Amino acid sequence: MKKILACLSILLITVGLQAAKPKYVFYFIGDGMGTNHVLMTEMYLASLEGNIGVKPLCFTQFPVASVSMTWSADRNVTDSPAAGTALATGEKTRNGAIGVDPEGKPLETLAEAAAAAGRAVGIVTTSSANDATPAAFVSHQPSRKNGYEIMLEMIDRGYAFYGGADLIHEDRTFDRKPVPPIRPLFEAAGYTVCNPAEFRAGYKDMEKVLMLPGEGQEVSYAIDALGDGPENQEKHVTFSDFVSSALTFLTRDPKQGFFLMAEAGEIDHAAHSHDAATVIQEVLDMDAGVRIAFDFYRKHPRQTLIVIASDHETGGLTFALREPRHLARLQVQKHSMNVLSDMLKERMVSQKAILTWDETKAFLGDELGLWKEVAVSWENEKMLRDIYEATIAKRDPGSAKDLYADNSKIVSAAVDVLNRSCRIYWSGAHTSGYVPVFAIGPGSELFSRRMDNVDVARMIRQAAF
Repeated sequence: MKKILACLSILLITVGLQAAKPKYVFYFIGDGMGTNHVLMTEMYLASLEGNIGVKPLCFTQFPVASVSMTWSADRNVTDSPAAGTALATGEKTRNGAIGVDPEGKPLETLAEAAAAAGRAVGIVTTSSANDATPAAFVSHQPSRKNGYEIMLEMIDRGYAFYGGADLIHEDRTFDRKPVPPIRPLFEAAGYTVCNPAEFRAGYKDMEKVLMLPGEGQEVSYAIDALGDGPENQEKHVTFSDFVSSALTFLTRDPKQGFFLMAEAGEIDHAAHSHDAATVIQEVLDMDAGVRIAFDFYRKHPRQTLIVIASDHETGGLTFALREPRHLARLQVQKHSMNVLSDMLKERMVSQKAILTWDETKAFLGDELGLWKEVAVSWENEKMLRDIYEATIAKRDPGSAKDLYADNSKIVSAAVDVLNRSCRIYWSGAHTSGYVPVFAIGPGSELFSRRMDNVDVARMIRQAAF
């Protein structure tokens, strides 16, 4: 009888622990991150060691792994506002809308539910702080274009911590109507507008925080920050900077608990450019931020829920990787397509002479490994030479006018040659493909099935609030 009672006691304790709502919730969103973006990153890591298969990321080792579907209320292919709204509220809306249903009625967000439950709330992103995904958690607007109105709602919500690469429409509405500059309004509402270094130095005395890059700083693609060398890292603000700073601030009162939404927003931008090497480094950058949360989870495993999701797949990414050496070629690329275009422009403007084809070819060889680590067929070289003749060869050597667009054409084509040499292919922009979901912690068992994107938010609400 005593054994039976003991077993029942253990069972009741176990059930109680499983039923307990998590006190700390991390909600990571990889903007544009499809299942193949994650798999390509893991296969790239394995290829660097000469291995077939994958080298797992931190978040892909979570005990619960599934996929979600992403269509919106009016399109099979969603946009970021509708997808962000689904992930923030548990309800679908039309493309373009933020935090409202298809008829324009406000929907309660997870951030609002967390605040109502007494949790500290943080919303951070490597995109603009009032861009589509963060906006879906704090505002109710008919359009993502209402950037100024979204910021006014950010102030009204009064959440503890905001962070992002910048602010859209700081001193004007989308239709260019003049309005008061927004930063003084944040400050009047008790926010300290600071960069990461200023935050670290004085966060204990701050009431609420809006963290943005400081003068001479920027949220760069991770590949560009790495390519800039260790001596220049202070000018780059990373996803991990936002996650670690928000976590530090949200845990000042350990009794309160928190909800933190952290968006890795640059995965989407890199995938729109069809830039595989840059996508990989963005996924790795997100994983580094997740590791911060996982370290926190290991200290509070019974109280911490971590959910990884994505709003949609971007790029129509596919690949047919035959052997490790193909994918390992991507390590030659040290800068994003955007920065490579700027570098080519600066060379031409600084020397005030039209770059020759041989000089252009040497640049592409140094930066992308073409003709060196990567063989270039006659057809591909002709294609690149034709682009050169139609763009760079016809430019005014002392002017930067229209040069960026022209350089983008040849850099984009050269990156595509590199990608295809690795058997990587892209087909477009946003798609309706599956996106991954990973979870760990109390309530994570709810995510162990194929789901719709609205289910992700509904399950977080069920588990935590």
